[in-house]
Amino acid sequence: MLDNNIISPSSSEWASPLHIVTKKDGSFRPCGDYRRLNDLTIPDRYNIPRIQDFQHILTNKTIFSKIDITKAYYHIPVADEDKAKTAIITPFGLYQFNVMSFGLKNAPATFQRFINEVLYGLDFVFPYLDDVLIALLARKNIVHILK
Repeated sequence: MLDNNIISPSSSEWASPLHIVTKKDGSFRPCGDYRRLNDLTIPDRYNIPRIQDFQHILTNKTIFSKIDITKAYYHIPVADEDKAKTAIITPFGLYQFNVMSFGLKNAPATFQRFINEVLYGLDFVFPYLDDVLIALLARKNIVHILK
């Protein structure tokens, strides 16, 4: 994480314990235990879509693909004035995140806003956090080519 500029050494007055969470695929995700910070954080009420929100849009679509954005949160930089708040305690010292960390209260809303802005106007693309569904209505000539 140091080599990839995800974290940097810190001398912050903030400090949260580091947890390692097992992901569905068996790999590990570092996650700060930001409960105290989250208690002080003003919630971002940006809407996270529900799967049901896509149902009416997907009617009559016949070609689907899904993109899973790798390490999605790490694509969102943390504002310089807020980096100290993301400090985590490790056996190797105190570090802070340069990019958005898992465990922050507003991380999902922040990422959803970002991905919605990036994909704005693409009416065949439906982002749900780090998963992007692409749905197209196949024309006969496309279906013929695919066969």
